[in-house]
Amino acid sequence: MGEEQEDEQGPGELGPREAEAAAAAPGAPVRIMGPDALNLPNAFTFLRAVLVPVILWLLLQDGEGARWWAFWIFVVAALTDTADGWVARRYGTVTPFGQLADPLADKLLVVGVLASLALVGEVPWWAVAVIVVREVAVTVLRTKLVKAMGLVMPASASGKIKAVAQMIAIGAYLLPVLEGVTPDLLLYLAVVLTIWSGVDYAFRAGRLARAAREEAGR
Repeated sequence: MGEEQEDEQGPGELGPREAEAAAAAPGAPVRIMGPDALNLPNAFTFLRAVLVPVILWLLLQDGEGARWWAFWIFVVAALTDTADGWVARRYGTVTPFGQLADPLADKLLVVGVLASLALVGEVPWWAVAVIVVREVAVTVLRTKLVKAMGLVMPASASGKIKAVAQMIAIGAYLLPVLEGVTPDLLLYLAVVLTIWSGVDYAFRAGRLARAAREEAGR
């Protein structure tokens, strides 16, 4: 989420930001890491990543107090995702590094906390595996687009919906007062949306690459 911004578009169409990226791609490699990467939004992104081991440590502790701390730290980590995107757009500090690092930090937060919950026996490992496969596949796809064509693929609405569903499911497991089948049902929904968004990203990447090649051939 965060620095990722989605424009309204119809099925099979490129949004304005995607079209702009495709047009700029030929002969214009993207410089991912530069002086402009040292900014407040990217600091929020970094904070989101380093809070993951803190949550794991709290989950390994006994007592409801540690669980509440894990829940609220996760909430803070999730809110930094909204904060970095708002700050970046408000002050014009959206960078190629942030566009890549922000979703990576989201993935680390989600996968890290889910794996921590699986480690303590609260979440099935198969669900973690499905989410990991999707996140790794999309990350590899994004990296290949950058290296091969200089394209930074914007987020899709499906990716944002998936991320929100994952965050809600994790929060449900961490919340000490929420028990029963509700967290499990939320997790299953998140898994379905994760698979759906992965397929959507694959089609979007193909459209973006084709548009860039067509622009280069003009």
